[in-house]
Amino acid sequence: MKQRILFVDDEKSLLFASTKLLSGDQIEVDTAETKEKALAMIDENDYVAIIADIRLTGVFGKERLDILRYVKKHKPQIKVILITGYGSPEIKKKAIALGADFYFEKPVSHFVLKDALKKLGINYLS
Repeated sequence: MKQRILFVDDEKSLLFASTKLLSGDQIEVDTAETKEKALAMIDENDYVAIIADIRLTGVFGKERLDILRYVKKHKPQIKVILITGYGSPEIKKKAIALGADFYFEKPVSHFVLKDALKKLGINYLS
């Protein structure tokens, strides 16, 4: 049975590339472009991990750590990797304190993401 990952980002090209590069024999990747879609998918599916951009609606996005907070409250067994193009030491510190498993600033290579998933115990046979 494949393990499922949710990748959340508002950049369609990044979602497309990530689906291709992170999918494998044991991994299925779902995608969401908005916080609302991501939260609905989290409720409806069993994910082993979520890779989520902190800001989904451009430079004025206010989502920040909403997805992380939601997961930790409703499905704390899901591992969370946060990525951002607008990071700061303060945001990183808060993300880790709230339970993020990893925090990376963009651009993040898919090798780094695969390595983080592997460290979280997510199988990669591809």
